[in-house]
Amino acid sequence: MNNSIIQAQCVNLKELNHLFIDLEYTKTQNKNFNVYRSRSFNQKNKKYLQLDEIKDALKQVDNSKLKYIYLTGKNSMTHPEFNHILRLCLTYCSVTIFSDGSCINDKKSRFLKRVEEEGNNEIIFKIEINHYDEKTNDEISGRGSFRKAIHAVTSLNKYGFNPILVIKSMEDNIEDLKEGFIELGAKFKFETEDINFCFIPAIEKNKVCNDNIDNCKNNAANCELDCMNSRLLTKSGVYNCPLLINDYRGRSGASLGDFSCKCYLETEECQQCTQYGKRIYSNNWV
Repeated sequence: MNNSIIQAQCVNLKELNHLFIDLEYTKTQNKNFNVYRSRSFNQKNKKYLQLDEIKDALKQVDNSKLKYIYLTGKNSMTHPEFNHILRLCLTYCSVTIFSDGSCINDKKSRFLKRVEEEGNNEIIFKIEINHYDEKTNDEISGRGSFRKAIHAVTSLNKYGFNPILVIKSMEDNIEDLKEGFIELGAKFKFETEDINFCFIPAIEKNKVCNDNIDNCKNNAANCELDCMNSRLLTKSGVYNCPLLINDYRGRSGASLGDFSCKCYLETEECQQCTQYGKRIYSNNWV
């Protein structure tokens, strides 16, 4: 009797161009999408990345190849050392901040604009909002999330930022969502173009891929995935992409000095990602 062994597709990191830094310790999942949940931050809590740890990690990166650093976490801006971390990262390259908008107001936007003007690199904001209708959005993301996101977008826009809307959706309704957000933007005097939209597929935990193994391998060979040009730095180590945080199958090393450039697409999330066929979290215009 012949034993057949099915091996997950292996992909290699081409260059570390995009570095994600997780500023929160835990990640959980709500009933629809993967979201970041915050813990109470205080100076005695050592379960999140410290400024000195990030400094040491960045010294291990070839900054000549680094194009973007991403500060992730639903409420990453509540980190007690956030301003120092942001300024540090801006000395390397442009920084993208992921946020649900809850910590962004007029005063914070004005301050962040001054920080950006201190150097030559850019601050980019990706604000999570899942529908142009307030009731529908709040059913997905939680009560009050729509107003927080809209307030953040209008505050940032006032001071010259051009925030990107991060919208989790199925592919078949992207055009309808885009039209709705364009109308919403006009209402709040926020001009939306294609660059202002980042549609993220609704990738679910434990969902079996419809494609067979061979199809998934072919898809991986013919597309550009996040794990091919990025890594995620967390308190617990380095991971292949933000989707696999705290999943041992996605862990590639203990630090940016010794992580593996190879990763295996063995999770259900990886298979769904190859079906999508494009980078999901990193900026796709570079």
